[in-house]
Amino acid sequence: MNYRLIVKDRATQDLRHLANYILINGNTDAAVKFLNAAELTFAQLSKTPGMEKVMQLVESGLGKIRQWRIKDFRDYLIFYSFEDTTIEMRAGISWIKRFSRCT
Repeated sequence: MNYRLIVKDRATQDLRHLANYILINGNTDAAVKFLNAAELTFAQLSKTPGMEKVMQLVESGLGKIRQWRIKDFRDYLIFYSFEDTTIEMRAGISWIKRFSRCT
């Protein structure tokens, strides 16, 4: 069964920012590979969305949020939720980028 995929504006913006970060700090090929890997990851999740780590956001009305690594980019995660036949991609993050802001 394939789930219907909805990519929220925030997730799209995050992925564009992350691709730009890779472009600036890496190269064009890596940035394109990242965006292609994100699309492949979305396709994989649309087939098997329940395998990932669940994060319960106690203070939020978002319910259960799941996280999954973007294929071939182990330091980049996407956050999403799914119910019935729909998956919503909510955000993307780079642990390296976020960690470097804290130090």
